[in-house]
Amino acid sequence: MRRPRFLTFLSAVAIVVMALAAMLPDAAASRDVGGYSDLAATLLPPVVNIATVKVVQMPKQAPAVQAGLTDTRRVRSLGSGVIIDPSGIIVTNRHVIEGAVRISVTLQDNTQYRARVLSRGGLTDLAVLKVEADFPLPTATFGNSDQVRIGDSVLAIGNPLGLGGSVSSGIVSALNRDIRSSMFDDFIQTDAAINPGNSGGPLFNNRGEVIGINTAIYTQGDASGSIGLGFAMPSNDVKWVVDRLLQFGEVRAGSIGVRMQQVTPELADALELRAARGGLVAGLDKDGPASKARIAEGDVILAYNGVAVQDIRQLARNIGMTEAGTTVPVLIWRNGRSISVSVTAGQLPGGPMEEAMQAAVGDGKPVAFELGLRLATVNDQARDTYKLAPDQAGVVVLDVAPAGAAADAGLNPGDVITRIAQTPVTVPAEVERLVDDARAQRRRYALFLVQGPDGARWVPVPLADQP
Repeated sequence: MRRPRFLTFLSAVAIVVMALAAMLPDAAASRDVGGYSDLAATLLPPVVNIATVKVVQMPKQAPAVQAGLTDTRRVRSLGSGVIIDPSGIIVTNRHVIEGAVRISVTLQDNTQYRARVLSRGGLTDLAVLKVEADFPLPTATFGNSDQVRIGDSVLAIGNPLGLGGSVSSGIVSALNRDIRSSMFDDFIQTDAAINPGNSGGPLFNNRGEVIGINTAIYTQGDASGSIGLGFAMPSNDVKWVVDRLLQFGEVRAGSIGVRMQQVTPELADALELRAARGGLVAGLDKDGPASKARIAEGDVILAYNGVAVQDIRQLARNIGMTEAGTTVPVLIWRNGRSISVSVTAGQLPGGPMEEAMQAAVGDGKPVAFELGLRLATVNDQARDTYKLAPDQAGVVVLDVAPAGAAADAGLNPGDVITRIAQTPVTVPAEVERLVDDARAQRRRYALFLVQGPDGARWVPVPLADQP
């Protein structure tokens, strides 16, 4: 009986397949070349997990508060960061470490370090941390976020929900998103999974470059996880802010003293503009840079420093990135025609902390030292700023580093140090000297007598990390 032809054909195919299989590597040992495994392996080491301890106010109805025992409690929170310098400099979001009394950083090999805050941006959601390692740490490289395009492949790496070292992939969904977090919003939107705990972690392109710092997610209803709407601060903005924080300890954004609103099609028609673009001047600071350049309310800024204005957030960023004292050309639209003026940028006023510190120290400079305190001598301005008694003397606390020993001990801005042990202090240098003396005597604590809102109290400040 003759064999069916299709079986003969199948047998021939089987022989060919067997021959090809013999020529190929073991399938079980082969690797998936279509994934991100090789890239992820190189990107994981510079990404860190951040754990913080924060002190929060308890609700008045809490049993401990009702019993008069305490009105605060410590809570733990999680975030992410990325190492940008082998010496241990780490970038994260400000909201990750805001209010923290202790910050711990865990590397990919599970090595843990205590971290201190080098600086945090008052205008943007960024902070710079520092850990002390005995060897150079792996670092990530920033890419050029201006070259990012919608549809580009991206990887997000971070510490979602405390799981640590998690990699998710996606694409750039949109650019120039305004999530109303600051006047400078220019976020990259991605559908890569970003969840609570990813904040402060990097968003990489497919070349392994950091193109953004993951900062926020949008959710619906009671949901708290990713629905494919994540937002990262562009790397070019991050680099600029971090450079300023490391150089000056603050952002020091430029300002020309204007308040603007976006030109809409209706406004463009009323202003006889051909297109709805530019920033309409809605208000001016008296004697500010724009006023001195004779810019007036109702003018439209069409170009700033040679860059055409597409929207007012872009204009705000360009102004903010101008060094104070720099004179730039500004093209404005007034009464149906273009006019060129020159404006010398000033500096955007600081936040409440910077203002309070400046008021407290007057023309002098605050003194900072390793316990995490910024100090100044009590003077009339300090008494006024912090509502101190007219006869109050001592050394006023201007700022407390969240991860410093002083914060652990419970010192706060506005507290006045009047004695170290039994020795009165009136200038910051005396505080430093007496703390150094205590350390030289191998004491574990320096004893501060502190005058605060609730009266005087003795505060033992640790001179070394305590177990």
